[in-house]
This record gives sequence, structure tokens and C-alpha cells, in this order.
Amino acid sequence: MISLLNAESIALTFRQRWANYLTILAAFIGIGGGMLLRNQNLDATNRYENQTVGIIARYPANWLLEESQEPTKADFVFRVQDPESIPFKTALQVSLLIVGPGAHPADIPDLLNMTRAGSFSAYRPLEIAQITLPDGTSGIQMHYAYVSSETNQFLQSVPIVVEALDVIAVKKNSNQAVVITFRSDSQFFEQNRHYFDNFLKSLQY
Repeated sequence: MISLLNAESIALTFRQRWANYLTILAAFIGIGGGMLLRNQNLDATNRYENQTVGIIARYPANWLLEESQEPTKADFVFRVQDPESIPFKTALQVSLLIVGPGAHPADIPDLLNMTRAGSFSAYRPLEIAQITLPDGTSGIQMHYAYVSSETNQFLQSVPIVVEALDVIAVKKNSNQAVVITFRSDSQFFEQNRHYFDNFLKSLQY
């Protein structure tokens, strides 16, 4: 009798142990599946296309799109902002600049620096470098920073240091330069930079 009871006790413990293993395995599978779905949602994109100016790009699916009605005359063709980045909304933007015949990307940073020094508080150029864009063309990358303050006096908060990048390229057989811009709270600049890298890879102009 004692032997039978011990055997049943051992068998029950064995089953319980395997049940625990299976429960843990199921939990890991559930967590892994949840993380995979989350990453897929974070990496999901929408397609933007403007046939008038010949620009195509993909931007994060949950970001808010703002498009200019007159892209050849406005400050930008389109911009997208992350509604969940608070207080400063991480942004991606494409602009067009009219340039003279034979213009080179290196001619444009000085113009942008003068324009932005008058528009942004405490504007500071950080670095200008030549780069090769994903499509193989040459361009200029500008790294800069400025201070953003809440314009509504009733919502006044501590000023935010914004860090930004511009990538500049001259369109082939055209008198236009493309300026691709990324802006983020400086605290999250490197964390958010993959949005810009992916955006730049998808851009056609």
C-alpha cells in the first residue's frame, strides 16, 4: 500500500512538473508573439505619392500627414508627425528649393542656415558633411539644433532643445533641390533616428 501511494505521488509530481514546463513555454510563445506583432505595427508604413512634383516615400503608419496644396510655392511638400511624441512631435518633412542651373548641394547649406537663424530660437549649426544617398547620388547632410518654446502662454512649458538633420540633393535635370528633414527632441534623437533612415531609403524624387 505504501509503495503504491508513493508511486502515485511521484507520478503526480512528474505530471505537475511537465504541466509547469508547458505553461512556461506557452507564456514565452505568447510574449514572443506579442512582441512580434508590436514590432510589425511599429514598422508599418503608409505610401505617399505626389505626381505633381514626382515624390514618393513611405512614412510610419500611425503618424499624422500634412500636405501642402501648392508644394512648389510652400515651405514644404509634405510633413508627417508622431502624435505620441510629447511635448515635441518628432517630424519628417520633404521640401523643394528653387536653385540655379548647375547648382550643387554644397551651395545650399549657407542659404538654409541664414533662413533658419531668423526662424528658430538659439539656432546652432553643428556639422555639415557630404554623404551618399541610398540611390547612389551625392548629397549634403546638415546637423543642427535650436530651442522650441510653446507659443500658447497658457500652456507654457520648459523650452525644448530640438536636434535635427537635413539631407540635401539636387534633382536631376531640374532647377530644384530636395531637402529631407528630421526633427526630434534632443533627448530622443538617436532613439528616433531609425525613422529617418527608413524614410530616406524609401524616398524617390
